[in-house]
Amino acid sequence: ARIDAITALPPERAISTPPCPRSVKIELTARCDFKCWFCATSRNLRKRADMPLDLFKRLAREMRDAGVEELGVFYLGESFLYPALVEAIRFAKQECGFPYIFLTTNGRLATPERVQQCIEAGLDSIKFSFNWADAEQCLKTTQVDAFLTVIYNILGARRVRDAVESASGHHCGIYASSIRYDGEQQERMEAAIQVILPFVDE
Repeated sequence: ARIDAITALPPERAISTPPCPRSVKIELTARCDFKCWFCATSRNLRKRADMPLDLFKRLAREMRDAGVEELGVFYLGESFLYPALVEAIRFAKQECGFPYIFLTTNGRLATPERVQQCIEAGLDSIKFSFNWADAEQCLKTTQVDAFLTVIYNILGARRVRDAVESASGHHCGIYASSIRYDGEQQERMEAAIQVILPFVDE
C-alpha cells in the first residue's frame, strides 16, 4: 500500500498526454565524491559527466513554461561537484521563476560558504543524506572519511541559513534523511542523529 501510494498513477495521469508534473529533478552531474559499493555511479555503470549549463538553462526554462513548480537540482550525482551550481540555482529562481528549488547532498562538499551561496541564489530546501552511525561505518560504505565533515557542514548550514534569513527574509529548509533500518542498526542511527537534530528543521 505504501509503494502504491507513491507510484500509482491517478486516472488523470494514466493517459497518452498527461499533464505536466508538479515537481522535476535535473541531474546536473553524474559525478560523485563518494564510492558507495551499491551505487551505479561508483560501479562505472554510467558516464561520469556534467550537464552543459546551456542545456540546463534551456530545460529549466521549458519546464517552467510548461508549468513545473518545483525543481530539484540533483539526482544520483553530487550536485556540489557541479562548477556552476550557484549559477544554475540563480537562473532557475530569478530568470525562470521557480517557486521552489531543492537539492539533496551527501554533505561532504556542502561547506557553510557554498551552502550560503546557494541559499542567497534562491535555494529553498537542502537535505543531507545521513546514513551512517559512526565514522567507521561511513568509511566502510563510501570509501571516504567524511562522517565528521558532514556533521560539521550540517551545523554550519544551519548557522548560515539563519544569518541569510535574518538579513533577507528568504527561508531555506534544512533537512536530514536516512534509511529506515531495523534492529541494532536503527538503534545506532537514532543515537547518531541526536547530534544533528537541533540543527535541522526535520
